[in-house]
Amino acid sequence: MSNEIFESTNQRKMASKKTKPYEESHPREENIVSDFQYEAPYGNTTAFQVERSGHSKSYDIPSGYGFFVPAFAKANSMAEVGEILDQNLLSEDISPIVDFLDLKIQEIAKAASVSPSTVSRWDNKSPIGTPGSYQFFKIDEVIKKGVDLFGNTTLLKQWLDSPNMALGNMAPIKLITSMIGLEWVDEALDALHFGNVM
Repeated sequence: MSNEIFESTNQRKMASKKTKPYEESHPREENIVSDFQYEAPYGNTTAFQVERSGHSKSYDIPSGYGFFVPAFAKANSMAEVGEILDQNLLSEDISPIVDFLDLKIQEIAKAASVSPSTVSRWDNKSPIGTPGSYQFFKIDEVIKKGVDLFGNTTLLKQWLDSPNMALGNMAPIKLITSMIGLEWVDEALDALHFGNVM
């Protein structure tokens, strides 16, 4: 019996509540969002086209995930990068990065998470291991970001070699071989991209 009283009381309360009338929103005559049309590229194109108010413009989009390692530069997705990393990079794959950054055996060993004696025994076809492959992928990704930002490798190298206040007056090149240091360098490049002085 008490359940029936409770239910009838709730029904009366709900019936007595008035619903608030909401005005229908009328779309503006010229909606910027609907006016913007994106044509998704088909296949491996590096450009997309935007049509707006009857005008069309094409934009080139840099593809790939790296700069010096060809397999990363050609990768179309992070899944492809993952497959490359699972197979491990070879010593010859990272040699352009080593040459560009002028890394010494100690620095290569630190980045690859191996001992300096292991690095000294590498030949061109020696796999550098999974941790090293990942670290050199991230380094190559930061180099690509830097080249995109500065426009060429010469200006990027000058920035990498110069002390940086945002990095505790250390040159980015000194930090790039450790995981945390590489993150700081990446963040400094992001800050530069958004207009901060670094």
